Amino acid sequence: MNILITGGTGFIGSHLTRELHKMNHRIILLKRSFSDTWRIDDIMDSLVTYDLDKIIDLENIFSKNKIDLIIHLAGLHIRHHSTIKEIEEMNNANINFPIKLLDIAVRFQVKGFINTGTFSEYKLTVKPASEKDEIKPYNYYSATKSVFENLLKFYTFNKNIRGLSLRLFSPYGEKDNNKIIPLIIKSFISGKVINLTKGGQRLSFTYISDIVNAYIKSIDYIFSSKYNRYEEFNIGAVENYSIKKIIKIIEKISHKENKVTLGILPYHEHELMFGLCNNSKAGSFLHWDSKIGIIKGLKKTYNYYLNESKNS
Repeated sequence: MNILITGGTGFIGSHLTRELHKMNHRIILLKRSFSDTWRIDDIMDSLVTYDLDKIIDLENIFSKNKIDLIIHLAGLHIRHHSTIKEIEEMNNANINFPIKLLDIAVRFQVKGFINTGTFSEYKLTVKPASEKDEIKPYNYYSATKSVFENLLKFYTFNKNIRGLSLRLFSPYGEKDNNKIIPLIIKSFISGKVINLTKGGQRLSFTYISDIVNAYIKSIDYIFSSKYNRYEEFNIGAVENYSIKKIIKIIEKISHKENKVTLGILPYHEHELMFGLCNNSKAGSFLHWDSKIGIIKGLKKTYNYYLNESKNS
């Protein structure tokens, strides 16, 4: 199958690109000329790549490649925007670019479009979020993701293309960006003190191989006779943990002194305190569930960063 991927050099996209490459799919990778490809350098020569900032006409990509499916992972995340420029940048990356891609895809008879959303689109409470819950985006980034989901829904209802969105819950694992779990792990490995909030935020942390498996299952579903119409799916572990608990687990894994100081930083005025997942719909439709528990996932992640520190 010819699969076009956006965001394939990022944390999730690189793991997915590698897995699809192993499965002998032909990968067409859209990236920027300045994208850091370190996560997939060893397979870059076997991918078809295009630099978006050097392409004048996106349609040429579709003319030259008979694309069967688009998997859209690219996006610009600014947690709390402060300028009009940041709004425009997120609009361009999270709405304008994917809608251009989608519109061209329809005209070139691409069969499917798998989109990536986020759990922070929901009104988040102590109750695990389901796809039926109220949409109340946490920030402007989350709002742009919701906007594009509605546009994708419109296209799938009115054009000849199949589509779905995966709303991801707190992915983590090897080769991650500088998010909370790598930050904590690196503190244990280096012995450097880091200051955090009280660590009461509770999230459905989901290991990267489970996230990748959800995309694989989605490909099977979108091309199957079971596909009926556009759907959104929560992709996250049912178990949830506070940041404070994650620190305790990593402390046990590392057998090292805890250098993480809690309660030094204040919670943000709009701190995201809950991100809990109800994934029953993904189980029913995609036959997906998370397989890697938090201890196993954190061990794998810790060992990766430990080996990286030894080799650096």
